Amino acid sequence: MILPSIQEIHIVRSCEEGPVHENMDDEIKATVTLRLPSTLSAYSGGKSQILLKANTVQEMLEALAEQHPQVWERLCDEQGHVRTHVKIFVSNEIISGSNGLQIPLKAGQEIIVLPSVSTL
Repeated sequence: MILPSIQEIHIVRSCEEGPVHENMDDEIKATVTLRLPSTLSAYSGGKSQILLKANTVQEMLEALAEQHPQVWERLCDEQGHVRTHVKIFVSNEIISGSNGLQIPLKAGQEIIVLPSVSTL
């Protein structure tokens, strides 16, 4: 019987551990739906709804930046703050300020993005 060397065991464990940890991170994040106005669907490949994995609004925006950077650029400025003319609703309540970005999200929840509309 030939036993593997310690180096071989370490390599096998390293390869096995990497993906498992990454998948565990994704598994513990909620899958939420970001609903976009038709004016932004042109930047998401025609999609008006995007599924993202996130536990907070901030994580959702980070996932959006990775998956649909052109949409993110229209929602957030260069510093990563939500643009003033963009309104984000979670459970039909508008979020505001940096504290709003820490609102927890639940699996299946819908987040709605609307541009501000001014009335004369």
